[in-house]
Amino acid sequence: MTIFLAIVVVGLGTYASRAVFILLFADRKIPHTLQSALQYVAPATLSALIVTVLVDDNGQFAVGLAEMTGLGLGALVAYFTRNHLYTLVVAMGSFLTLNALL
Repeated sequence: MTIFLAIVVVGLGTYASRAVFILLFADRKIPHTLQSALQYVAPATLSALIVTVLVDDNGQFAVGLAEMTGLGLGALVAYFTRNHLYTLVVAMGSFLTLNALL
């Protein structure tokens, strides 16, 4: 029961921390400087994911077939679609699928 209670409390805390910003700032306009800074969030997130996939626990490069396939397909999707969500889904999907099969 305590584990379930902990999960509920953490879930409610996470929901509340996100909802506060939506409820407080829903009727305000986002400043131009913040909008321009937010354009870099998706590329920074994708870069962080790429680094965590390519580096092992010892800080050494660990590149295999699954990693290279995910990077290659992700790069192609990013180049042709310019859509971060499609890039993430294709790259991580192909990486995880090949990683599970190999």
